[in-house]
Amino acid sequence: MQTYPAVVLAGYSPRKPDPLALALGAERKALIEVAGKTMVQWVVQALRASGRIGLIAVVGVGPEDGADLGDVLHVPNQEGQFDNTLAGIRAVQERAPQTEMVVVASGDIPLLRAETVDWYVDTCERRPVDFYYTLIEQKVMEKQYPGSGRSYVPLVEGRFCGGDLSWVRAAVVRNNEQLVRELLARRKNAFAQIRLAGYGTILKFLLRRLSIRDAERVGSRLMHCDTRIIVSPYADMGMDVDKPHQLDMARRILGAAA
Repeated sequence: MQTYPAVVLAGYSPRKPDPLALALGAERKALIEVAGKTMVQWVVQALRASGRIGLIAVVGVGPEDGADLGDVLHVPNQEGQFDNTLAGIRAVQERAPQTEMVVVASGDIPLLRAETVDWYVDTCERRPVDFYYTLIEQKVMEKQYPGSGRSYVPLVEGRFCGGDLSWVRAAVVRNNEQLVRELLARRKNAFAQIRLAGYGTILKFLLRRLSIRDAERVGSRLMHCDTRIIVSPYADMGMDVDKPHQLDMARRILGAAA
């Protein structure tokens, strides 16, 4: 069974501290403690336990930060999320030059499970494309994590939030620097992202007529590559911890499972 490298984004902006980390007096969000481990440790643990992930690069957290991540590539923090993503991919390709496809994971999804990672890679592998984005339907999220307080986007097929695992061809990131920078800068505002697609897409969105297939076509056009969306039945891949009540929920769930 083939394995794929993963890049874990655990970086931070010294000029713009994360609100949750700031409220807790933590140096950065990925190092916030959840049931005896840091958030990023939980993410790395899930990736390592998966049968589909090989090399793991962690960007923004090193041995000097006191988080025992085991045998991973430590990549220094860069200025922003795009630069961290690119630095992680470059580090992976330096170690494994033949690398084409990379799984990118956020460092703030401590509830991520190995079986979710297995399912995700299996699903992506069945129909290989250049970029897979993940959506989670509101009813799935609320059933698995009631009261999680996520933000949702209305599409023809239902209301969805974004997931925090991506499958991407390394060259796509390099070849779309400006667009990816814009998307990442607007990642907390779905409408701001949709504005990049043009007036036709904006109108469809406002009229609640934008479908998943429409979004795939727009992504493919803007990024000049085959872009697809996976609707995940596993909400843990989208349960990033941004707010105090989400942190409390993660601590309660992982503490009970310990």
